[in-house]
Amino acid sequence: MFSGMVCLVVLSMASCEKIAHAPQGTANIYFTAAIENPYTVPSVVKNYIADKAAKKLRIPVYISRSGRQDQKSFTVNITADDSAAKELITEGAVDNTKAMVAPADVYSMPASVVGGKDSSAFEVVFDANKLTAYLGKLLVLSVRLENPSKYQLNDQLSVLNIVLDVDGVMLGAKTDVTDKYIKNSGHPFAASDIYAADPRRGVLADWVESSSVKNLYNGKYGGWDNYGNGGFMSMERYGSPEILNGKIYQTMKLPAGKYVLTAAFLDFGIVDQAYITAALGDSLPDISDINTTLGYTPFTSPSLEFVVPDEQDVSIGILANLVQDLQWFRLDKFRLYYYQSLF
Repeated sequence: MFSGMVCLVVLSMASCEKIAHAPQGTANIYFTAAIENPYTVPSVVKNYIADKAAKKLRIPVYISRSGRQDQKSFTVNITADDSAAKELITEGAVDNTKAMVAPADVYSMPASVVGGKDSSAFEVVFDANKLTAYLGKLLVLSVRLENPSKYQLNDQLSVLNIVLDVDGVMLGAKTDVTDKYIKNSGHPFAASDIYAADPRRGVLADWVESSSVKNLYNGKYGGWDNYGNGGFMSMERYGSPEILNGKIYQTMKLPAGKYVLTAAFLDFGIVDQAYITAALGDSLPDISDINTTLGYTPFTSPSLEFVVPDEQDVSIGILANLVQDLQWFRLDKFRLYYYQSLF
């Protein structure tokens, strides 16, 4: 037993001596964020600085150093690796229907960085003035570390694949602005006038209705249907006069930017023409001029995207021709969304 204890002591001393004289290991230089490749900007966690005054999007990039060697400063080169960016797109790591290699004139970054004791940082800067030309695109920039003056690179983490969502930067996050801009937006719609003899029929409050929409009870009522006490925006042609260039709309001043107008229906039966639409100005055009609007979509696809070029009046609503008999719609609510640019 005594001899066994001696062996343990000897082994323990040998182990301690081994640890005390062990080499300190190799230091590796790498991109801290490369473990998240591809690195999408903007992300849920804010990973950018929007310099609104200069119209620059600044992306901080951090370089780390591992290992137990003495921590001394070093220099490492920074380059754009277009081949790596193309490979990322080709392999489908990003949406290749939208992705493209970032053009060299839309970004800037230093050619080299001096590293500190623990970690160091630099910025990749995108010019927001030039990004509008790439709306709808994902710009892929593969940033590579090269030729460190000391230590060695971690090959697996020496490339940071930045994927810039241009719409996310220039158009921004989707925000519900219905209550800010639309009066009497629905669910239920309120009426400004209800026919006493038939309280299901009326005229919408806060919305402009063309005369053709009021095709009930001697041309005085229409546009509002209280079917099932639901309070719906409506047009209908059931043995009543046809509706030509039927318009129900509301005008509001909207700031420049991208919008989405959605509609929810209780039901509809359309044989002729009926569209959700948005147009510049204080009215909607006739249906023959619908191509002059900011956009339009049929009820079967009730989500309309449109862009307002600068702050001005915009009219939104319904434009329809109900010529054949037995046609109608009952619209439950509108919702308006705005994409707020980072700039």
